[in-house]
Amino acid sequence: MKDMIDQKIASVAQLLLEADYAISLTGAGISTESGIPDFRGRSGIWKEFNPILYGNIETMKRDPSFFWKLAKRIAPTLLKARPNPGHYALAELERMGIIKSIITQNIDGLHQLAGSKIVFEVHGSLHNFTCMKCEANYTREEIIPKIFKEVPKCDKCGGFLKPDVVLFGESLPLDQINYSQVAALEADLMLIAGSALEVIPVNQLPQTVINQGGKLVIINDEPTWLDDHAEIVIHEKTGNILPKIVEELKKLF
Repeated sequence: MKDMIDQKIASVAQLLLEADYAISLTGAGISTESGIPDFRGRSGIWKEFNPILYGNIETMKRDPSFFWKLAKRIAPTLLKARPNPGHYALAELERMGIIKSIITQNIDGLHQLAGSKIVFEVHGSLHNFTCMKCEANYTREEIIPKIFKEVPKCDKCGGFLKPDVVLFGESLPLDQINYSQVAALEADLMLIAGSALEVIPVNQLPQTVINQGGKLVIINDEPTWLDDHAEIVIHEKTGNILPKIVEELKKLF
């Protein structure tokens, strides 16, 4: 088994080296390895908190206390989370000129903390907050002291604040989606790391790569619906495999 995985890692490194324009798509799997709970998994947050009540934009507008109850529950974990070896490996691949950009479904900002520069956050970010009334902007650092005391309000107008993440009933950030689609159209290789490819429309981006004649590499601890269309599939943790791919690539330089 180990020999087979080592062979696949070597093959992935070779594919990345030969690619003219490789990109990466990441999902919850890479963040759970940093201790961040999954929302949609078998034991995810939505099993405990009904998403229609706690994660819906219309409910947020009517009574934001539901959302902020959820936020207080997960804030300690999110605040202490740090990038894991998978994040650092992708950042290293970017520095090496192998990966041109990362499309992520995650909202935690761990790719940037690891050193990645070109990251398209298609589900938004927890690092910025906006007043739902006057649209004033706040950083996460400005809001943290308020989270555990009250439902955070705007210092300017008293309106309720919302993190710049996509809730149910909201559209995805158009600029991030557009950047991601352009990247997928240019890519001849997509490295998928830690995504089950279940969430529309982001899970259609790999198909865009295929339609353009590109290749897929999937690293995820569970099967995905595109496994049969990928050049290489490795069902392991991203934090274990991605650093080994970097090591293998350095041998080839």
